[in-house]
Amino acid sequence: MIHITDLNHCQKDYKEMIVYQQTKAQFINECRNDTIANSVADKMRLHGINSFDKPEIRSWRKSLPAIAEVLAKTDTDEDVDVAIEYKINQSRDRIDFMIYGNDSNNRSNLIILELKQWSSVSRTNKRDFVHTVGGGGEKDYWHPSYQAKNYANLLYNFNEYLQKNRVSMETCAYLHNMDNGNSVLLDNLELFPLTTESPVFLKDDAEKLAGFISKYVKHRNKELLYEIENSRIVPSKHLADMLRNSIEGNDFFSYDEAQASAVSEIVRTVEDAIYYNEKKTIIIKGGAGTGKSVVAINVLGQLVSGKHGAKYNAAYFTTNAAPRVLYTEELIKDDYTKKAIKNLFKYPTIFKSAGENDFDCAIIDEAHRVFDFKGGVGISKDVHLLEKIIQGSRVNVFFIDEDQAVTTVDYATIDRIKEVAYKCRSRVIEGPELVLQTQFRVLGGDQYISFIKSFLGYSNDISHYNRSVNYDFRVFDSASDMMEAIKQKDKECQEEIAANTHNTLLPEVSGKCRVVAGYTYNWVSTGHYRDSDLFDIVLDEGKFKAKWNLRCPEVGPDYSWLNDPESVNEVGCIHTCQGLDLNYCGVIIGKDLTYKDSHLCFNKKANAKTDIASQIKNADDETAKRLIRNTYNVLLTRGMKGTYVYCEDPGLRDYLKSFID
Repeated sequence: MIHITDLNHCQKDYKEMIVYQQTKAQFINECRNDTIANSVADKMRLHGINSFDKPEIRSWRKSLPAIAEVLAKTDTDEDVDVAIEYKINQSRDRIDFMIYGNDSNNRSNLIILELKQWSSVSRTNKRDFVHTVGGGGEKDYWHPSYQAKNYANLLYNFNEYLQKNRVSMETCAYLHNMDNGNSVLLDNLELFPLTTESPVFLKDDAEKLAGFISKYVKHRNKELLYEIENSRIVPSKHLADMLRNSIEGNDFFSYDEAQASAVSEIVRTVEDAIYYNEKKTIIIKGGAGTGKSVVAINVLGQLVSGKHGAKYNAAYFTTNAAPRVLYTEELIKDDYTKKAIKNLFKYPTIFKSAGENDFDCAIIDEAHRVFDFKGGVGISKDVHLLEKIIQGSRVNVFFIDEDQAVTTVDYATIDRIKEVAYKCRSRVIEGPELVLQTQFRVLGGDQYISFIKSFLGYSNDISHYNRSVNYDFRVFDSASDMMEAIKQKDKECQEEIAANTHNTLLPEVSGKCRVVAGYTYNWVSTGHYRDSDLFDIVLDEGKFKAKWNLRCPEVGPDYSWLNDPESVNEVGCIHTCQGLDLNYCGVIIGKDLTYKDSHLCFNKKANAKTDIASQIKNADDETAKRLIRNTYNVLLTRGMKGTYVYCEDPGLRDYLKSFID
């Protein structure tokens, strides 16, 4: 067994994300000597960050001296520390400016400032946004106070030190070129209620901003940013944990600007489509873990709650049963009735009898799994589901990742959606602003996702796995050892959940750590009780024996595999785990993927006879290759804290190890 990285003991080098850090006095001195822009640029290059250009250097030269003059007006100590362009671990974003230390009562505080050079703003129909000329030209931009608050939430949600220690994070925006007449819009509490928590300061507010900073930071606490920087990175709350707030239409400020933009764009499109009697189709692209479901659930809440305007007839649709069952279980805990939940979360086959525009908005999550005609689900051959979805909803939103289609009947592609939308006279809305890219599920972030894509051969770009990444990735030589490691992690996660909820009944708690596998093993145990002596997956010369998940007589149709503590002894398949977030995921790669003569080999004949759903065995070679690759892409990106892998083929195992630095 090779133990690649242990998340619980992983240490990062100091200042991995700290680009520029100096005392207040030194920072002010560099600004007054006009050396600050070059200093920041040099430090960016030193940290291997070259993704900045001349306009960004000009912005440092103009904005940083403006905040320096504000700091000169504060009564904070001269040796208090500031940081510039701090890189957030779970985001592609960098924080413009931070000042941190202790207040007069010796409490630790960190202030996040978003700096803008805007000179004016105007109102837009896009919620939480304003219209102005910025770095991306003239368009709608996220309100800077919301942007700053988002950075604080991202830091908190993924940082154990901030969660366990009393560190206050204050946020604000400073628009040093903007006349104070614009405060009528920017401070409008009806449009931007968050500004009560995250104020915006304009050109003539230097004294106010200085007072704001002085209130929270008086004395030096140099170690504070180091503590945050070197804290253990922990996953944000599960999607299910924030369901109630979302369904009730409350704001969820832990996504990035792309997600916020997508939510606002969808809600605005629904409002406009109803008002102007139009028909729209929205395509949201995003890979695994980029928050497609987060956006979908938040859109649903804003539309059905009526909290921000009219109530709309909207519902969430997915062909995957697993997330719908999980959401139902979580909401029932919060006293929602099953009837109310069924009105929100639906199987897309209900569109077979839907009339024209029956729904104001149909939110189609995991849209790559939408089939055309599929027998056995009550749809006749003359009914084309994709067409019925677009016909039956005034606005239809497709959240799609074509690299997650895993069966021959996964029909919906971006091109097919656009083709059917044109036929149904529905205007297609897509574009770069509706592409989700930041990795929020997997703590290994974009680097881990690139490594998995490289290993599976999606492109010729080679991306290795770096041991320093905050992610627990292991390759095992034994399936039994991997199963035991997953069971141990499940127990640890159970204990952590019990400690946080004061629940001593551990057997009733799921640690959400599971083993999954490619569908290369026949399901011989189906219909038998768990204690039967029938096993589907036998490996390690008989030392490893396990059953496939689900559908034994003692469980009903609303059974949630992930929430069942006993399912840690079973193996989940692609149809069970797609759309779910696991804490740790063990992946068995079967003989449908091997490595021989310096090539990946995709063997459709290894697919199980009982895998009726995927039909990989009967597909043409190119389709089978794509579906097998997509299957393992999904399985290898389920684990938030870690992924453990066992490959049946020793050659593939060695090939995978070769990607590890």
